[in-house]
Amino acid sequence: MTNNSGPTSSIGKTTIGKMKKYLVAALVALVAIPAFAQSERYYEYDEYGKVGRSEGWARRFAHNFYDGLVGAEYYEVVENDGTKSQKKSDDSKNKSNVSKSYRYYGPGHTPDFYFGVNLLCTDQPPTLAPGLPQKPGKGFEFGISLGQWGYHMTKNVGINTAFYLTRSRYWIDGQQYLNYDNNGNLVLTKTRYDNHDVKQGYLRYWSFKVPFCLEISSSSSRGPFLAFGPELEYRFADVSKVDFYGGHSDKIKGVNVNPLGLNAVARIGINDFGILARYSFTSLFLNDSPVEAYPFMIAISTSF
Repeated sequence: MTNNSGPTSSIGKTTIGKMKKYLVAALVALVAIPAFAQSERYYEYDEYGKVGRSEGWARRFAHNFYDGLVGAEYYEVVENDGTKSQKKSDDSKNKSNVSKSYRYYGPGHTPDFYFGVNLLCTDQPPTLAPGLPQKPGKGFEFGISLGQWGYHMTKNVGINTAFYLTRSRYWIDGQQYLNYDNNGNLVLTKTRYDNHDVKQGYLRYWSFKVPFCLEISSSSSRGPFLAFGPELEYRFADVSKVDFYGGHSDKIKGVNVNPLGLNAVARIGINDFGILARYSFTSLFLNDSPVEAYPFMIAISTSF
């Protein structure tokens, strides 16, 4: 099968090659840092649990990173004389002392997983982008958290962030698909591909997303919550996929997807379940080629 990709395709291949190296490095870090964090822990304990650490910044960073991955939660104990210590949340819940106040460290209601409907819209969502016709309801995105961190300034107000790996896919209507023409321009077309009649065209890509949210919640972790804030996104492995009659398919790699995105995200829910909404302020394609389109998503989310 031939690949009718233009100059932008080679750029896309280079970007994918670099991303593979970064992904390998990230996987190594995900294994090495928790292993380092568990190698030695210089903790002091008293009757209430963990109250101190005597260790360098590198080991503190590894411990905090590991605690974020496994969802460990700690309180900061403020004594009457102003001194501070730490202890596990499970221990603190069994101990009441009016002379102490607690600041909560943990991801709050940051979801572990979400799945939603993804739409390509104009700059006024949820109006669909006319230049890239999408099949009604045929677009999805899912994301899974690889790590979460947070800090509660009060019992009801906190900030949190997470690192997500996500995948997005869109069905293109009218047996159309994205491909490069003879001049190397990315266009929306319905011509035969490599002597095959196209049954269905898709757009697909992966992303890393990092939201920074202000969360307002009830004092109980099982109560309602509202969170909102900006989100950074890095897209990669973008392809135009085509299905042919007879069950065959092919992919066109590197379709000018903008690797960087700035989004607005909001979450609302109760306990471990919620609704998540996201809108991208940056167009999905570099230089709006072939069309100007902004991803918009509504999803259900949960924390495990």
